[in-house]
Amino acid sequence: MIQHSQAAWTLLLVTGLIVAAQAAAFKLFFWDTPLKNGTGFFLGIEVPPGFYQGAGARWLGRYRALILSVNVILALALIAILISGRWLLLPLWAGGVAVLHTAALLGFGAYARAKLGASPPVESRVAISLESRRLRDYFSLPGEAVMAAIIVASWLLLLLRGDARVDWFAPAVMTYTVMGLFFLAIGAVRIGLPPLPADRPEEHQRWVEESRRYGVRWMTAFQWVVVAVLASYALLHGWPLVAATPWAIWLLVGIILAIWLGQVLTTFIGGRRLTAMGRGLRPPGSWSTPFRQAKGTPRGWMVFFWAWFAGLAALIVYSVR
Repeated sequence: MIQHSQAAWTLLLVTGLIVAAQAAAFKLFFWDTPLKNGTGFFLGIEVPPGFYQGAGARWLGRYRALILSVNVILALALIAILISGRWLLLPLWAGGVAVLHTAALLGFGAYARAKLGASPPVESRVAISLESRRLRDYFSLPGEAVMAAIIVASWLLLLLRGDARVDWFAPAVMTYTVMGLFFLAIGAVRIGLPPLPADRPEEHQRWVEESRRYGVRWMTAFQWVVVAVLASYALLHGWPLVAATPWAIWLLVGIILAIWLGQVLTTFIGGRRLTAMGRGLRPPGSWSTPFRQAKGTPRGWMVFFWAWFAGLAALIVYSVR
């Protein structure tokens, strides 16, 4: 995967498909995200009537400038990788597409909430869900076990039979990414349900629960993409017969593409379904109870995310030195 061989060109093909999906997501998913709850909200924050005819236009412009900047940074990074010939970094770039967009959305959302949502409206009556949640209701435990086994087997293959071209930062970054997403997903499940508006509480609860399941499904699908790339890397560098067999390389590429397609479908179809479910409902965090704000994402989860993201960024920067 580090030479401009058939494996390298197939890796470039996968990257091209990711670029195409990202271009489609730019308009369908990212561009109008602040408006997904209607013109009465900005990124889930309740705003006054006529907001988008005044200050809201500037806020929307800032958000879209951020999304454009993220895509420009990713485009420049991709061009630099292609020109330098270090095509081994393409899987890391592909992972950075999802992680960087997530970090940008979370960061801008926190900034907007601090500025626009500091004093959300107070609901005098709320509903509380007493239903318990179990990890097995959100995760496939056999699937998680298989994923862990593939990671361990990949490392054993690289440690015991890896060739001289192994770049240890690549499997390290991929493993770090998968482990971080696993704990983030567990944290998302363990977060208690926020207080629900007394108006249509059942619909709000179903929406909040589906949002949680969507997040876990997205993270799990992305984990499988990274694990597939890690396993392919281990096979190509730890099993010479695989690297020397064209059909084996194409099989690995096909598996990665199939898993990646599943992740794309999870993102697009699940996101559209979630948006449809939330029409006419109040997003968590857009209002307060008489005692506390109904936050959708607790501070502890955000702290863990930013700590994990900082570690990932440090690993990637160190690996390209």
